[in-house]
Amino acid sequence: MNILAIDTSTMISTVTISDGVEILGDFNVNQQKTHSESLVPMIENLLKLLGMEVADIDKFVIAEGPGSFTGLRIGMTVAKTLAQASKKELVPVSTLLALANNSSSDRLKVPMIDARGNRIYGAVYDKDFKEIIKEDLYTIDVFKDLVNDLDSEVELIGTMNEKYGDKFKNAVKLPLNFNNSIGRSLIKIALLDDYEPVDLYKIRPNYLRASQAERELLKNDKKDGSKGRR
Repeated sequence: MNILAIDTSTMISTVTISDGVEILGDFNVNQQKTHSESLVPMIENLLKLLGMEVADIDKFVIAEGPGSFTGLRIGMTVAKTLAQASKKELVPVSTLLALANNSSSDRLKVPMIDARGNRIYGAVYDKDFKEIIKEDLYTIDVFKDLVNDLDSEVELIGTMNEKYGDKFKNAVKLPLNFNNSIGRSLIKIALLDDYEPVDLYKIRPNYLRASQAERELLKNDKKDGSKGRR
Protein backbone atom coordinates (compact mmCIF):
# COMPACT_ATOMS: atom_id res chain seq x y z
CA MET A 1 0.00 0.00 0.00
CA ASN A 2 1.48 3.32 -1.10
CA ILE A 3 0.69 6.25 1.22
CA LEU A 4 1.31 9.95 0.66
CA ALA A 5 1.26 12.28 3.69
CA ILE A 6 1.01 16.08 3.65
CA ASP A 7 1.60 18.60 6.42
CA THR A 8 1.28 22.38 6.08
CA SER A 9 0.32 23.15 9.70
CA THR A 10 3.37 25.33 10.33
CA MET A 11 6.01 27.11 8.22
CA ILE A 12 7.29 23.71 7.11
CA SER A 13 5.89 22.06 3.99
CA THR A 14 6.11 18.28 4.29
CA VAL A 15 5.44 15.54 1.75
CA THR A 16 6.23 11.93 2.68
CA ILE A 17 5.65 8.73 0.71
CA SER A 18 5.71 5.19 2.12
CA ASP A 19 4.93 1.75 0.73
CA GLY A 20 3.51 0.76 4.12
CA VAL A 21 6.75 -1.00 5.10
CA GLU A 22 9.37 1.73 4.80
CA ILE A 23 9.66 5.42 3.98
CA LEU A 24 10.41 5.82 0.28
CA GLY A 25 10.80 9.60 0.21
CA ASP A 26 10.51 12.55 2.58
CA PHE A 27 10.58 16.26 1.60
CA ASN A 28 10.60 18.91 4.32
CA VAL A 29 11.08 22.56 3.40
CA ASN A 30 11.13 25.49 5.85
CA GLN A 31 11.23 28.62 3.73
CA GLN A 32 9.68 32.02 3.13
CA LYS A 33 7.60 30.84 0.18
CA THR A 34 3.96 30.15 0.93
CA HIS A 35 2.70 26.57 0.94
CA SER A 36 0.70 27.39 -2.20
CA GLU A 37 3.99 27.95 -4.04
CA SER A 38 5.93 24.98 -2.70
CA LEU A 39 3.52 22.14 -1.93
CA VAL A 40 2.38 20.96 -5.36
CA PRO A 41 5.91 21.12 -6.89
CA MET A 42 7.18 19.11 -3.90
CA ILE A 43 4.56 16.41 -4.50
CA GLU A 44 5.28 16.31 -8.23
CA ASN A 45 9.06 16.18 -7.74
CA LEU A 46 8.96 13.48 -5.06
CA LEU A 47 6.67 11.28 -7.17
CA LYS A 48 8.93 11.80 -10.19
CA LEU A 49 12.08 10.91 -8.23
CA LEU A 50 10.42 7.69 -7.07
CA GLY A 51 9.15 6.85 -10.55
CA MET A 52 5.56 7.07 -9.36
CA GLU A 53 2.35 8.85 -10.33
CA VAL A 54 -0.60 10.03 -8.26
CA ALA A 55 -2.50 6.97 -9.50
CA ASP A 56 0.03 4.78 -7.67
CA ILE A 57 -0.98 6.21 -4.28
CA ASP A 58 -3.50 4.05 -2.40
CA LYS A 59 -4.14 6.35 0.58
CA PHE A 60 -3.56 10.01 1.42
CA VAL A 61 -2.93 11.45 4.88
CA ILE A 62 -3.32 15.09 5.93
CA ALA A 63 -2.38 16.92 9.10
CA GLU A 64 -5.75 18.47 9.95
CA GLY A 65 -4.49 20.97 12.52
CA PRO A 66 -4.32 22.86 14.72
CA GLY A 67 -1.82 25.25 13.22
CA SER A 68 -1.57 28.02 10.63
CA PHE A 69 -5.01 28.87 9.25
CA THR A 70 -3.70 29.59 5.74
CA GLY A 71 -1.38 26.59 5.75
CA LEU A 72 -4.13 24.22 6.87
CA ARG A 73 -6.49 25.44 4.16
CA ILE A 74 -3.87 24.97 1.45
CA GLY A 75 -2.81 21.50 2.59
CA MET A 76 -6.39 20.32 3.06
CA THR A 77 -7.45 21.59 -0.37
CA VAL A 78 -4.58 19.84 -2.13
CA ALA A 79 -5.06 16.58 -0.21
CA LYS A 80 -8.83 16.48 -0.80
CA THR A 81 -8.37 17.26 -4.49
CA LEU A 82 -5.85 14.42 -4.91
CA ALA A 83 -8.01 11.96 -2.97
CA GLN A 84 -11.18 12.91 -4.83
CA ALA A 85 -9.55 12.82 -8.27
CA SER A 86 -8.00 9.40 -7.65
CA LYS A 87 -11.00 8.07 -5.68
CA LYS A 88 -8.79 7.12 -2.74
CA GLU A 89 -9.16 7.42 1.03
CA LEU A 90 -7.98 10.55 2.86
CA VAL A 91 -7.02 10.13 6.53
CA PRO A 92 -7.09 13.30 8.71
CA VAL A 93 -4.68 13.23 11.67
CA SER A 94 -4.22 15.73 14.49
CA THR A 95 -1.04 17.74 14.05
CA LEU A 96 -0.39 17.55 17.79
CA LEU A 97 -0.90 13.78 17.89
CA ALA A 98 1.49 13.35 14.96
CA LEU A 99 4.05 15.58 16.68
CA ALA A 100 3.76 13.46 19.84
CA ASN A 101 4.35 10.35 17.74
CA ASN A 102 7.80 11.66 16.81
CA SER A 103 8.82 10.17 20.18
CA SER A 104 8.48 6.57 21.36
CA SER A 105 9.58 6.91 24.99
CA ASP A 106 7.48 6.04 28.05
CA ARG A 107 7.35 9.67 29.22
CA LEU A 108 4.26 11.85 28.91
CA LYS A 109 4.48 13.74 25.63
CA VAL A 110 3.74 17.47 25.44
CA PRO A 111 3.54 18.73 21.85
CA MET A 112 3.17 22.50 21.41
CA ILE A 113 2.59 24.71 18.36
CA ASP A 114 2.87 28.50 18.35
CA ALA A 115 -0.49 30.30 18.37
CA ARG A 116 1.11 33.73 18.96
CA GLY A 117 0.43 36.23 21.71
CA ASN A 118 1.81 33.97 24.50
CA ARG A 119 -0.60 31.26 23.42
CA ILE A 120 0.02 27.75 22.17
CA TYR A 121 -1.90 24.85 20.74
CA GLY A 122 -1.05 22.05 23.11
CA ALA A 123 -2.01 18.66 24.48
CA VAL A 124 -0.56 15.88 26.63
CA TYR A 125 -0.41 12.21 25.62
CA ASP A 126 0.67 9.12 27.55
CA LYS A 127 3.09 6.45 26.27
CA ASP A 128 0.23 4.85 24.31
CA PHE A 129 -0.71 8.25 22.79
CA LYS A 130 -3.95 8.50 24.72
CA GLU A 131 -4.98 12.08 25.45
CA ILE A 132 -4.29 13.10 29.07
CA ILE A 133 -4.87 16.83 28.57
CA LYS A 134 -7.09 17.59 25.59
CA GLU A 135 -5.73 19.44 22.60
CA ASP A 136 -6.83 23.04 22.69
CA LEU A 137 -5.76 26.66 22.48
CA TYR A 138 -4.14 27.72 25.79
CA THR A 139 -2.24 30.66 27.17
CA ILE A 140 1.21 29.37 28.03
CA ASP A 141 0.70 30.08 31.74
CA VAL A 142 -2.54 28.09 31.92
CA PHE A 143 -1.03 25.22 29.96
CA LYS A 144 2.18 24.98 31.98
CA ASP A 145 0.12 24.87 35.21
CA LEU A 146 -1.98 22.00 33.83
CA VAL A 147 1.14 20.09 32.82
CA ASN A 148 3.04 20.79 36.03
CA ASP A 149 0.04 19.66 38.10
CA LEU A 150 0.46 16.18 36.58
CA ASP A 151 3.71 15.95 38.56
CA SER A 152 5.22 13.56 36.02
CA GLU A 153 8.31 13.57 33.84
CA VAL A 154 7.33 14.97 30.44
CA GLU A 155 8.87 15.44 27.01
CA LEU A 156 8.38 18.81 25.34
CA ILE A 157 8.02 18.35 21.59
CA GLY A 158 7.90 21.24 19.13
CA THR A 159 9.59 24.49 18.22
CA MET A 160 8.24 26.23 21.34
CA ASN A 161 10.69 24.35 23.55
CA GLU A 162 13.36 27.03 23.55
CA LYS A 163 10.87 29.82 24.21
CA TYR A 164 8.80 28.19 26.95
CA GLY A 165 10.74 25.12 28.09
CA ASP A 166 11.88 26.64 31.38
CA LYS A 167 8.27 27.04 32.52
CA PHE A 168 7.80 23.27 32.85
CA LYS A 169 9.13 21.19 35.73
CA ASN A 170 10.37 17.62 35.24
CA ALA A 171 10.64 18.43 31.54
CA VAL A 172 12.97 17.04 28.90
CA LYS A 173 13.43 19.10 25.75
CA LEU A 174 13.75 16.87 22.73
CA PRO A 175 16.46 17.70 20.15
CA LEU A 176 15.63 19.49 16.93
CA ASN A 177 15.09 16.35 14.83
CA PHE A 178 12.01 15.50 16.94
CA ASN A 179 10.40 18.93 16.89
CA ASN A 180 8.89 19.23 13.41
CA SER A 181 8.65 17.31 10.10
CA ILE A 182 5.79 14.97 11.03
CA GLY A 183 5.24 13.21 7.68
CA ARG A 184 6.61 9.90 8.97
CA SER A 185 4.40 10.05 12.04
CA LEU A 186 1.34 10.83 9.92
CA ILE A 187 1.98 7.63 7.97
CA LYS A 188 2.59 5.64 11.15
CA ILE A 189 -0.81 6.70 12.53
CA ALA A 190 -2.65 6.12 9.24
CA LEU A 191 -1.38 2.52 9.22
CA LEU A 192 -2.93 1.70 12.60
CA ASP A 193 -5.66 -0.93 12.39
CA ASP A 194 -7.99 1.00 14.67
CA TYR A 195 -7.88 4.24 12.66
CA GLU A 196 -11.45 4.86 11.46
CA PRO A 197 -12.01 5.93 7.82
CA VAL A 198 -13.65 9.36 7.47
CA ASP A 199 -16.03 10.54 4.76
CA LEU A 200 -13.93 12.72 2.43
CA TYR A 201 -16.63 15.39 2.25
CA LYS A 202 -16.80 15.73 6.04
CA ILE A 203 -13.09 16.36 6.50
CA ARG A 204 -12.32 19.93 7.55
CA PRO A 205 -9.28 21.71 9.01
CA ASN A 206 -9.27 21.69 12.81
CA TYR A 207 -8.56 25.32 13.61
CA LEU A 208 -9.52 25.11 17.34
CA ARG A 209 -10.50 28.79 17.16
CA ALA A 210 -12.19 31.26 14.85
CA SER A 211 -10.06 32.95 12.21
CA GLN A 212 -9.19 36.64 12.55
CA ALA A 213 -11.77 37.48 9.87
CA GLU A 214 -14.44 35.54 11.76
CA ARG A 215 -13.50 37.24 15.04
CA GLU A 216 -13.68 40.67 13.41
CA LEU A 217 -17.08 39.82 11.91
CA LEU A 218 -18.37 38.70 15.30
CA LYS A 219 -17.02 41.86 16.91
CA ASN A 220 -18.74 44.06 14.30
CA ASP A 221 -22.00 42.12 14.70
CA LYS A 222 -21.90 42.77 18.44
CA LYS A 223 -21.28 46.48 17.85
CA ASP A 224 -24.16 46.68 15.40
CA GLY A 225 -26.39 44.86 17.84
CA SER A 226 -25.47 47.26 20.62
CA LYS A 227 -26.28 50.23 18.39
CA GLY A 228 -29.65 48.76 17.54
CA ARG A 229 -30.62 48.55 21.21
CA ARG A 230 -29.99 52.23 21.89
